[in-house]
Amino acid sequence: MALLDPAPDARVLEVGCGVGHALALLAPRLPEGHVTGLDRSASALGHAEGRLRRWLEEGRVDLQHRELSAFHGDGRGYDAVLAVNVNAFWTDPTGPEASRVVDLLLPGGDVVLAWEPPPGHDEDPRVRQGASAALARTGVRAEHGTTDGVLWVRARVPG
Repeated sequence: MALLDPAPDARVLEVGCGVGHALALLAPRLPEGHVTGLDRSASALGHAEGRLRRWLEEGRVDLQHRELSAFHGDGRGYDAVLAVNVNAFWTDPTGPEASRVVDLLLPGGDVVLAWEPPPGHDEDPRVRQGASAALARTGVRAEHGTTDGVLWVRARVPG
């Protein structure tokens, strides 16, 4: 989680949360905050519920079964949005995903898009180029790099 360092009271959205690995790392770091996990797979969210039961019961985490395009949150913006291994952000840089994420962020909010190349495979430059281009279309300037084998693209919404 070194790429995302939210304040203890932050509201964070993870797009494509899958079985909840990143949510389980984020929830303890947000004792006064809230994390929403969004995924289109009911099966993955079922596994996430088991992993995140404690934080779900405390009301610090919620899970949403829907597509990003159909997600509108609760009307309040997010301090940060995270997406790990969500290919839509780079496979179609002209698609609506980056704009939707930026729309959900508060001014000064951060978006972090990260990918883990499969074991034994080199980083694909199309991932960085596509994700950076998608964010650039929204008017935010992205920085990028690789940390511990994880490729990332990060941007801050002007605030």
